[in-house]
Amino acid sequence: RHLPRIPPCAQPQNQRNTPASSNMITPAQAFLLSTAGNSAMCVSLPRKQVTDIYLNGSQIQDNSEADAGWRFFGLAGGAACAAVYLADKNINNADDRKILNGAIAANAIGNAALFVQHKFMEDHVKPELRWLNLGMQAGVAGLAVKALLDKK
Repeated sequence: RHLPRIPPCAQPQNQRNTPASSNMITPAQAFLLSTAGNSAMCVSLPRKQVTDIYLNGSQIQDNSEADAGWRFFGLAGGAACAAVYLADKNINNADDRKILNGAIAANAIGNAALFVQHKFMEDHVKPELRWLNLGMQAGVAGLAVKALLDKK
């Protein structure tokens, strides 16, 4: 019995970019999944529409400074996604991979800490969305730390 042949286009281009288990995504993919949608939403949707979904209504509603910050976050997040995608695709050695995974871990741990400890998150973000984002960032951090600890 022969195993079915996987067409070349379906095979990973760079074996170092594939997760240790075929059931897991890479830290870079997790970062992209957790950041790209939020970034696009922050840039493209009216802030009121987003805050009605995300926040509990106790925040200042009409605030151009907050709107500008929201948009800047979206642009910075988009740039970060592009940078992580390109780095993940083009890294060819273990030392650079560790640097990328370390940066992803540090970013996700920082984000998780903000969702836990920042007063704005506690006072104004809907609890279910606060904990959803915390869980997502903890997952990204876990994947990145696991990749750092894997002996490859």
